[in-house]
Amino acid sequence: MTILSRSLFAASVSALLAGTALVPGIALAQAPAQVPAQAAAPEPGKAIALTQGQIDGLLVAQPELARLPGAAPDKPDPKAEAQAQAEAEAIVKRNGFASLEEFQDASDTVDAVLGGIDPETKSYVGATPLLKKQLAAVQADKSMPATEKAEAVKEIEAALAAGEPEKPSPANITLVTRNYARLSAAMAEGDGKPK
Repeated sequence: MTILSRSLFAASVSALLAGTALVPGIALAQAPAQVPAQAAAPEPGKAIALTQGQIDGLLVAQPELARLPGAAPDKPDPKAEAQAQAEAEAIVKRNGFASLEEFQDASDTVDAVLGGIDPETKSYVGATPLLKKQLAAVQADKSMPATEKAEAVKEIEAALAAGEPEKPSPANITLVTRNYARLSAAMAEGDGKPK
């Protein structure tokens, strides 16, 4: 489940048109043995004051966006791209957003909070403690192939080196934490992995 980060959203529209799947889901903190979403270091969007209506709209719009059909990757089609853009705009407007940009700002704001919620305690602790926990889990995982483990460690260490992102507002933390179960369930549906 990804309520897409700004850079991932742009890439997903292109991927959609290229015939690959739109990335479904919210960038929740991953299970300890998985490489964190923060390692990709997407450009942060504009943080906004979230409302319950926006959370509800995100949860309804995301599966609809994920179902948009894709085009052949070797045959870019500007007409299909414009149609997909129009369909995406209609979906987000139907779900309470004025534009794709407003949808993306809400999505990025949710992502910023989710990236710091500990899945075990369901409380906001910040990204750095979660990354350290993930790093320890990856390093302790004896079943992971050495090359995969080395790459995961490298990515987590890079994310740690980037530093702690700006802490979201207390109101946004409260709202996203209150909706954590729904957001987490939507993520599990979107990526096929239980959370």
